[in-house]
Amino acid sequence: MIAARLGRALLTVGIAVVVLVALWAGLLALFDVSAFVGKSPSDVWAYLFSDAPERGIRPASLSAEQARADSLAALGTTLVNAAIGFASGMVIATAVAIGFVLWKPFEVAFLPIAMLLRSVPLVAMAPLLLLVFGQGKVGIAVIAAIVVLFPALVNIVLGLGSAHPQALDVVRVNGGSALRALVTVRIPSALPQFLASARISVPGAIVGAMLAEWLVGFEGMGGVLSGYKGSGNYGGVWTVVAMSVLVSIVLYELMTIVEAALLARWGPEAGVASRA
Repeated sequence: MIAARLGRALLTVGIAVVVLVALWAGLLALFDVSAFVGKSPSDVWAYLFSDAPERGIRPASLSAEQARADSLAALGTTLVNAAIGFASGMVIATAVAIGFVLWKPFEVAFLPIAMLLRSVPLVAMAPLLLLVFGQGKVGIAVIAAIVVLFPALVNIVLGLGSAHPQALDVVRVNGGSALRALVTVRIPSALPQFLASARISVPGAIVGAMLAEWLVGFEGMGGVLSGYKGSGNYGGVWTVVAMSVLVSIVLYELMTIVEAALLARWGPEAGVASRA
């Protein structure tokens, strides 16, 4: 079962990469983008692996080995920042959603604030957040967490509210509290929505981390991207973008495998297929 899911995920990633590469090359040709600015997939490959790439693909002072090392180091930093933001956003979204369910006045008080914050473009809010929380990992993680927080909050609230009324009545009739109903009925019912939120939030966390790194300008793929753009290293710019897209696709598919495995064991329909 796991091998089959892994095989499907690898096939999905392969198809996505082929389609993206075809669109990438096709759009560059369609809009006749200058070779100085627009780099093709083969140029990105040469940037990372060719010892003697064509002129303009990679700075002469930068070797292929150094280009790979810089790119992978930036990727590792961004993944750490995104992971912190992802975990923080999911924990906060879950806690707030539980607060909505257990205490309605909390929802009345918090929801307008959440909607107001959600309506402000993150690009406009990010510099202020970095001023408040600093330009280190905390500030970067906060921005990534905000990207994760609001979509996850909506889905988790819907999941907690989708619990079957009869199951809630059983807990209530037997003297169970709202907290017991939450633990025994609402949370298991919300597992599909929680896992779906986690899956779709992974690419968002990477985007949020890169945005913060771009503004900070010191570390991670966002910071490297800003530096490459400023120095005219467009081969590096396209390489960082390609790596971020590829990693987002791979992580999304990995989360799909985790989601399917967890739902098969603990989801609302767990064991139905085996009993049928």
